[in-house]
Amino acid sequence: MALGRSRNLVYTVDRVAQAADILLNRWPTMTGRKHVAARKACLGVLEGLKETRDARKAFVEAAKEADILVERDPFS
Repeated sequence: MALGRSRNLVYTVDRVAQAADILLNRWPTMTGRKHVAARKACLGVLEGLKETRDARKAFVEAAKEADILVERDPFS
């Protein structure tokens, strides 16, 4: 998945540790309820308490909430 605000900076996120770093240190918008849930989910995976799929879903929802999710073209 990819994130970007105003499409001027895009992160391609493919690891939970990278998602956690973005959520904790590089999130480009104000935080919301789904952002907090995604942080907890990613940290839970890194601690061995949650499944990767749970963190991915939470991260996508947080990015949607912040309106920064960049949908990839499946044909590119």
